[in-house]
Amino acid sequence: MRIWGAIIAFSLACGGSPPPSEAERSAPPIHRSEEDRAAVIEVRSILVTFVGAEGADEAVTRTQAQAQARAETIASLVRQPDSNFGEVARTYSDAGIATQRIERGTADVPGAVQREAFRLRVGETSPPVLTPAGYLVLERRPDPQVGPAEIGARHILISHVDAQRAPDDITRTREEARARAAEVAERVQGGESWDALHAEYSDERGGPGGGDLGTFGRGRMVPAFERAAFGLEVGEISDPVESPFGFHVIQRTE
Repeated sequence: MRIWGAIIAFSLACGGSPPPSEAERSAPPIHRSEEDRAAVIEVRSILVTFVGAEGADEAVTRTQAQAQARAETIASLVRQPDSNFGEVARTYSDAGIATQRIERGTADVPGAVQREAFRLRVGETSPPVLTPAGYLVLERRPDPQVGPAEIGARHILISHVDAQRAPDDITRTREEARARAAEVAERVQGGESWDALHAEYSDERGGPGGGDLGTFGRGRMVPAFERAAFGLEVGEISDPVESPFGFHVIQRTE
């Protein structure tokens, strides 16, 4: 399920975000830090869906009230000391972990989500926000303009017949590649050896040992890969990320 795709489609169908309420228009001005004045922010989200929600999987049986209670529990979990948002998302989210940049005032994201996201400071998490796709718990990431200029990462690449630069002996379809990448991600997130899984699964021929990409700055990788890699914490492992070259499982190393 594509969390933000469902939310954006619904918002556009309804004519965009609603205008601010009378209370919001009449609220007194407050001093804002540079963080508060950001025009674009980046958030990660955990989705808890329910029967009747936009794009809900047929296997979902929980009611809206049950989904709200579950989302409130998740919000409490991610606020615990030493909690890892990505790990909680992989355990509890109905759609993995999604990262999205939000532009202030955009019509593409519902007003309730925007207002909650822009209230957050970097590293803070929101209470559950009701959207057409279900309840979202948001975490504000370091702003794109002030995040790390350079990171280190390694990856395992799963190619398919329609991918760019696919080796000649690759015969699997895109969907088969997606499933294979999901299997790799689950195993490596479960603690299996990265190097062993890279040797067994990666379709990158002649690349660096263990898929190590060294350090790189913004603009060096294809956009989907860059967004995912820069959105990880050091040591964190991504869910499958699709690029023109196939599906990547990425670990940020520094």
